[in-house]
Amino acid sequence: MPKNKYTVVIDPGHGGPDPGAVGIAGVREKDIVNEISAQVRDILVRQGAKVVMTRSTDIDLDLQPRVSIAEQANATVFVSIHANAISLSRPDINGLESFYYSSASGKKLATDIHNAIMRELDMADRGVREANFYVIRVTSMPAALIETGFLTGAEDSLKLRNPVFRKDMSEGIAKGILKYLGDLR
Repeated sequence: MPKNKYTVVIDPGHGGPDPGAVGIAGVREKDIVNEISAQVRDILVRQGAKVVMTRSTDIDLDLQPRVSIAEQANATVFVSIHANAISLSRPDINGLESFYYSSASGKKLATDIHNAIMRELDMADRGVREANFYVIRVTSMPAALIETGFLTGAEDSLKLRNPVFRKDMSEGIAKGILKYLGDLR
């Protein structure tokens, strides 16, 4: 990829006093997604992308500032990274979910990322769907929100606590972003 031709904004969900989902064994979403997001950043930078993080430390950041960071960076794409939860009484619910708002380009971005993760990892596939999440609805560039698995799911929680799985998840996300950017040329 031509160096710094594309700007990718990576948005690790939650942070600061907001832990996001808290799952089995007390694992917190903000910790999982911050690590995955940093690894995605590092991979993309090595491949020549300019990467802007909405947060790189454990700080509280509201939704609008996340969007503002992407807009000010004139981002090519925006990717928000999360970990899902339902209820600790539903450990049977596991899997990867990817979301876009309404544009065909957002759908392609979410689909490219989702498919790359599914090729990289052995996990349940809960699909790519349209959703009304603020950060992907309000951004002007193609945007996707990736739910890396269920912290309340017996299978996903165990996997997300494993550093090797998180590394593979990061590689899958990065490969999907790179595929999307490669198709722009």
